[in-house]
Amino acid sequence: MKQHTGNAHFHPNRRQTLMALLGTALLPACGGGDVAGLSSGGTGSFTSGVIIGLGSVIVNGIRYDDSAASVSFDGSASTAAALKLGMVVRIRGSAVTPATTAGGLATATASSIACGSEWKGLVGAVDVNAGTFTLLGQTVHVSATTVFTEGKLDGTLAGQYAEVYGFLDATDGSLQASRVEVESSPPDRYRLSGVVANLNSTTFELGMALINHATADKPANLQNGQLVRVELQTAQSGGAWVATEVKVEDYTSDLDDEDEAEIEGAITAFTSAAAFSVNGIPVDASRIAPPTGLALGVRVEVKGRIEQGVVIASEVEVEDESELESQEFEFHGEISALDTTAKTFEIRGYPVRYIDGSGPTATVFELGGADWANGLFAEVKAVIDNNGALLATRIETDD
Repeated sequence: MKQHTGNAHFHPNRRQTLMALLGTALLPACGGGDVAGLSSGGTGSFTSGVIIGLGSVIVNGIRYDDSAASVSFDGSASTAAALKLGMVVRIRGSAVTPATTAGGLATATASSIACGSEWKGLVGAVDVNAGTFTLLGQTVHVSATTVFTEGKLDGTLAGQYAEVYGFLDATDGSLQASRVEVESSPPDRYRLSGVVANLNSTTFELGMALINHATADKPANLQNGQLVRVELQTAQSGGAWVATEVKVEDYTSDLDDEDEAEIEGAITAFTSAAAFSVNGIPVDASRIAPPTGLALGVRVEVKGRIEQGVVIASEVEVEDESELESQEFEFHGEISALDTTAKTFEIRGYPVRYIDGSGPTATVFELGGADWANGLFAEVKAVIDNNGALLATRIETDD
């Protein structure tokens, strides 16, 4: 088959002051919008957000070369091959080079990538109409762009085990899922994250869950209001989940002075529109006119420069629902397993379908004379369809 053509579609005093305003709330996360592609000329970069593309790894409109990066999951060494769509990551890397073409991606080289899921455990009730399911009694919200490893949100999810990546909504303790990994076998440990409440010598609450921390490995200064990630035994005792480890995440070691920064996620601590935290990372927005609507739990994207562990914001954008629902995923790699009858192929290990033809819903091909065949190196943009599968919206040759 030959070429397709078609037309369609952020002073030590500054940090101390801001941290005092924000309190001790720090969200564990491992993480677009229009505030994308850093270009302020810093010597390095820090990015936190959802992986929306692969080949290398694409986060917040920046394509990071991950070929020489150190990769860790929950503090344990891993590889770039383990990074998947919908995972929330923290990336440290080189300065960002702006995109050279309209619609292109800014680029940088990653030196380290850290990742970890938020919740893990047994799925309870599923409400397809509300777009939610419960996990260890806590609510998980699913959107049109939530990546499922198996199927989609339906009744078959109940009774299975899930590991969920995403952003904690500190207003009610729920989780906004960006990726759901479904397993039929139980994990060795369960996991929850959330805001510590009603702390005493033996227990505290995370949302609706009672946590027994009496024998857990935990910080000496554990206190109410902290955002924590908790490893749990898989069986309750006396109505409580038994914690084996309680971690209060402090990401200031990831934040180097003068680095460019771009962070996406939910506001996890809020004092004012000029002082808040995103994914546990403090933001000072006092130098700009921040947008209206900033509040605890609101999804935002922040661009700025780092000073003493604080992101000094140059731009803050509230992510509205339509932006999140229309998110495209992007792949760079070799086409394989092409089936021109079924209109399917694979790229970076992901099965993708396409729609041939010239109608308004057809996939746009821009191959520049190349054959549509296995071995073609391509850039593929795709969305998640109503069946939870990837549907290509545009396919073009990739240099």
